[in-house]
Amino acid sequence: MTDTTAPYKDTKRYWWPLATILALLPVFGIALYKQTGVPLWLWLTPIFFYGIVPFIEVAFGEDESNPPREAIPGLRDDKFYRWSAFSGLPLVYTSWVVGAWFIATEPFTLNAYIATTVAAGLTGAGSLNAGHEVGHRRDKVSINFARFFLCLCGMGHFRIEHNLGHHVQVATPEDSATAMMGENFFEFTLHELPGGYKRAWNIEKTRLSRKGKSAFSFENEVFTNTLITLGMYGAMTAFFGLIIVPYLLLAALLSNLMLSSANYIEHYGLQRSKREDGKYERVQPHHSWNANHVVSNVMLFHLQRHSDHHAHAERPYQCLRHFDTAPQLPAGYFTMYLAAWIPPIWFKVMDPLVAEQMGGDMNKAYIKPSKREAIFAKFHKPEPTVAVAAE
Repeated sequence: MTDTTAPYKDTKRYWWPLATILALLPVFGIALYKQTGVPLWLWLTPIFFYGIVPFIEVAFGEDESNPPREAIPGLRDDKFYRWSAFSGLPLVYTSWVVGAWFIATEPFTLNAYIATTVAAGLTGAGSLNAGHEVGHRRDKVSINFARFFLCLCGMGHFRIEHNLGHHVQVATPEDSATAMMGENFFEFTLHELPGGYKRAWNIEKTRLSRKGKSAFSFENEVFTNTLITLGMYGAMTAFFGLIIVPYLLLAALLSNLMLSSANYIEHYGLQRSKREDGKYERVQPHHSWNANHVVSNVMLFHLQRHSDHHAHAERPYQCLRHFDTAPQLPAGYFTMYLAAWIPPIWFKVMDPLVAEQMGGDMNKAYIKPSKREAIFAKFHKPEPTVAVAAE
């Protein structure tokens, strides 16, 4: 018999710092290259995340366990988790600067430049994920940590856009960060990336206009954070030279695309229905795709428990729960990213799952208009309504 009176122990507690330590993978790769002269070491970061992690995930499997309700207040207030996330900030900047130093001081080779840039982009994606997590807290310390996690990759607008835009409009046509069924990843990014910045700017512009202030006020978080990014990139260029400009810009773009990959898979084809008053129903667990794969959840601060995240946006990562009613991805995020980047594979895997989630009634799915007819012909098989005859 289980002892329900025993204090809850988070079995992943001491694994959470792994999400921040991995920010140093590019530094390890450079160090190993310097020691051995083998260029392959510079590719350590992408090889680890996309060549090794998918296999490790299979070995470790899934974890559907949840912390008991009575344990959540203690977990929430445990500063170990807070500082586990914060500790990544100096590490991601160390990795970013070391990459710039390596490019600026080593004899130029195209392979080394590309590998170092890709590694920085993937590390930056981890920085954005940490910024997303701490950016949901309301205290000034967390907000400032989020600011510099996000500004590293030119995404200083994300906290505003995500908290006040995406979380409000998720799984509706109004949300630029919700992907339509039948829309490939590359089409999605064309409206998701510029749409996010535009939405964040308009949110801050509206807020400041109510106070009688200009959108270009330093109170505008989007404006201020954009200036911080430009200042950092300018200072790095002045110190290391023009040779690092492509490194800075392309690494930031890759980081942004990695964040877009997460947005793409998290709500693909899912849609909230409208009530009679014209407002959308409340966000429910079935409006987000989830994955309980242990390895990627640890690496991403439980980002994959996305349903609970949307239901309780301020609930910290260590407290997020699994819902049986939430649709489940067939693999963790790193594997699903690879599928998303190859549209035929993505559609083959995910479109049947969307149809299954809708019970065959594709009127409930969020579908790209130009693909609607083809998707209905293939998947629209609603369960017949049984009529009850009057006696």
